[in-house]
Amino acid sequence: MLSIRPASSSEAQDLARIGLEAWERAIRVWGEDADRLRENARSAYYEFCTRSWPDILVAEWNGDLAGWGACEKADDFITDLWVHPEFQGRGIGTALLKDIEAGIRARGYGAARLDTHARNAGAIKLYKRLGYRVKAYFVTYSEPLDEDIDKVEMIKEFEPGAGTDDEQGDDGLYSP
Repeated sequence: MLSIRPASSSEAQDLARIGLEAWERAIRVWGEDADRLRENARSAYYEFCTRSWPDILVAEWNGDLAGWGACEKADDFITDLWVHPEFQGRGIGTALLKDIEAGIRARGYGAARLDTHARNAGAIKLYKRLGYRVKAYFVTYSEPLDEDIDKVEMIKEFEPGAGTDDEQGDDGLYSP
């Protein structure tokens, strides 16, 4: 059974481990060398989870930590969504995303934004299935990983057609 709740500070190390393992699985799919980046990524996840635990929602599956998501600045930008590989495919990411979106709506925003690695086709397909569209492609420097990362920005209008000035139809990328 799935339950979602706020994180506690004592869970930072476990949440960082979940993020790292989910990240490693994702990047291995497109052939990235996780071993080369692991220590920087491990440090970044631990620092984020230690610093930002009040902004993290945790998913538990039958009492086990299964995933987490965050909207770090309490705005409309979802910074993280990670499900441990052992728990993927059970709707945990979808449930976490919906709860995070509910918080964004409650804060008065008309849309949710996020970005993900441009080669993370699995995540992009999930987000598209849940109503997001690719808004932009960009390259950004990742200080924790010490390298440039290809990313896509995605957006979900809570009331489609409500009129964002850059609203477009299907982007044709990563079709579900």
